[in-house]
Amino acid sequence: MDEYQDEIARIKQILAEHPQGMSITEIAGKLKVNRNSVAKYMDILQIQGAVDGRKMGTSKVYYLSGRMPAQSVLKVCTRPLVVIDKDLVITDTNRAFTDVLGTSTDRIIKQQFESLPIRISEGGNIQQVLKAALRGTEQRVQGKITHATGRIHSTTLLFEPVVFESGKPGIALIIDEYGARTPVGTVDTAFADILSMLDDEQEYLIRYSPDGIIRFVNETYCRAAGKSKEDLMGRPFKPLVFAEDAERIKTHLSKLTSQFPVGTIEYRAVMANGEVRWQRWKNRALFGDRGELTGYQSCGLDITDLMLAQQKLQKAQESLHDTISGQTEELREINRQLYTEIAAREKIEQQLLLTQFAMDNAADMVFWVNHNARVQYANKRASEVLGYTAEELNDIPFADIFPLYTIAHWDSIWEQLKKEGVITSRTIQLRKEDGEIPVEIAIRYLQYHGNEFACCFSRDISENARMEQALQQANKKLNLLTSVTRHDIQNKITVLLGFLSRAKKETKDQTLLNYLERQEKAAKEIRNEMLLTRDFKDLGTEPPSWQNLREMVSNSVARQGRQDIRFTTDVPEIEVYADIHLERVFDRLFENSLRQGKKVKEISIQTIFRDHNLIITVEDDGTGIKPEDKTVIFDLQEGDMSHAGLFIAREILSVTGMTLQETGDYGKGARFEIRVPETMYRFPVENT
Repeated sequence: MDEYQDEIARIKQILAEHPQGMSITEIAGKLKVNRNSVAKYMDILQIQGAVDGRKMGTSKVYYLSGRMPAQSVLKVCTRPLVVIDKDLVITDTNRAFTDVLGTSTDRIIKQQFESLPIRISEGGNIQQVLKAALRGTEQRVQGKITHATGRIHSTTLLFEPVVFESGKPGIALIIDEYGARTPVGTVDTAFADILSMLDDEQEYLIRYSPDGIIRFVNETYCRAAGKSKEDLMGRPFKPLVFAEDAERIKTHLSKLTSQFPVGTIEYRAVMANGEVRWQRWKNRALFGDRGELTGYQSCGLDITDLMLAQQKLQKAQESLHDTISGQTEELREINRQLYTEIAAREKIEQQLLLTQFAMDNAADMVFWVNHNARVQYANKRASEVLGYTAEELNDIPFADIFPLYTIAHWDSIWEQLKKEGVITSRTIQLRKEDGEIPVEIAIRYLQYHGNEFACCFSRDISENARMEQALQQANKKLNLLTSVTRHDIQNKITVLLGFLSRAKKETKDQTLLNYLERQEKAAKEIRNEMLLTRDFKDLGTEPPSWQNLREMVSNSVARQGRQDIRFTTDVPEIEVYADIHLERVFDRLFENSLRQGKKVKEISIQTIFRDHNLIITVEDDGTGIKPEDKTVIFDLQEGDMSHAGLFIAREILSVTGMTLQETGDYGKGARFEIRVPETMYRFPVENT
């Protein structure tokens, strides 16, 4: 016997001594072996049907059960038989059983046991019988079966504990006696039929007295023993076994009591042909009405093939154990990596939850919009401001909230989003009940795992709009006041210059003339500065707006009225977000070229894209700007108003973050570059 078979035998012996059951820890302590090894042995025993387990507190205890493999019972039993699993679902049956019910196999397989027309005798509880059988105790009760024709038959129902190949418990219901009580005068014939059926079983069936005298044996055992019934009946039941197994059998039988009458034992027996075969015997001790032992009934099965399979399984497990032992460090490293990955994923999950929380509770309105212009998500702020519930906002058309982004234009908007990445604008947003509100929106195109959507952030600027309107009104009033004041000052300066001119003519005193000339110069400087304030008077009175760049350039070129200068424009259909005086910028740049460049014959206006910015160039073929003057030309010098135009142009552009610089080569002409930030230009949506 292999070492593990010895261990299994010892486990069975220990469980036989403790019929109430033992835990794996207790068994390992008794055997003084590793818990993992005991757990492995218990798995084998459960698959064999030799042990059962049940929960007791926080532990699981095991005890001998003597379950037969379900497949073996199906193969050897010719009586009406049905097999059910632990959930009381029918898993298999035989032809004899379906004939008894008058039905077919496919009508009862996978059905609940309670659906069968089988009832136990009055006063019995079928659920208690099934629970006891599942726990491993054989149950024999009287019952009734209703045939499909309506006939009712009394019978004996045998609920036999079995085990499936998975190791899970089940029940085999065997109809032990079928039909009504046998009439007087036919007992011998009926009993002979039963004995004939037992002879056809593949199991060994023996009944013997307390002192071992055989009272019944079937032909199956006779063939295995190589003897006839006549040779065995009335003689002691002494199978040819090894000495140590004989002692185990004796001890096993002595432990059967009226409280625990059933037990299972496995041992090796020498067959008639001299071959040593493994057998499993389920022994039941029989007791009289007064509790006295009247004999034993034993059912045996050849399990040699199963034992060989277990040996192969043991070898495979040992080989696997060696492989695992050799790769322990590798597995540890994998585990470390796994723990690191889990920690990283948990961190990412926490970040995602935090991001979701921040998105849900953001101060601005947030919308996720799909390619079909429908809202897939809206945060709490959106519901609060617009007066919709979260359910109402889900799958609502985007145009129902932002009417300027109509479904007719959505394809063009989507393409613009994909190309530019983001669109920003001021627009209006519709509430569910009470009108519209001004908002600033930023729509960004996003793609994640092949899914396209747009994320729209919207901010209510109602208060800003009211403040801007109030500021514009104040600026208009201030500009009106300064305009009147400037006009009065200019008139007075004109009068002053007239008197100074007359005073210069009336005096010959050189000292006085010098004073008068200085006064005249100061008055002219005041006049020039007043002209500068005239250009600034409307700056900031109106909010910036989206303006068509091509139209701005064309209008400014037309105002120049110079037939001797060729203007070349190459400007696409594009809009820029700028102060409403954007056209004056081009007026000032053209005036500078015409004033500074003595030989200017051509002025070109073009656009290029650089680092996501729009660059507008105004270039002439004149003399150009000296390197040391490239920055000075944008500054106001005391007493020098020659650079006022460029100064004003730069200030107009700076309102929306645009910049102006001169980058030309001196001697080849001036070149002015206007840099428009990425968020301050857009391609207009085409009407469809």
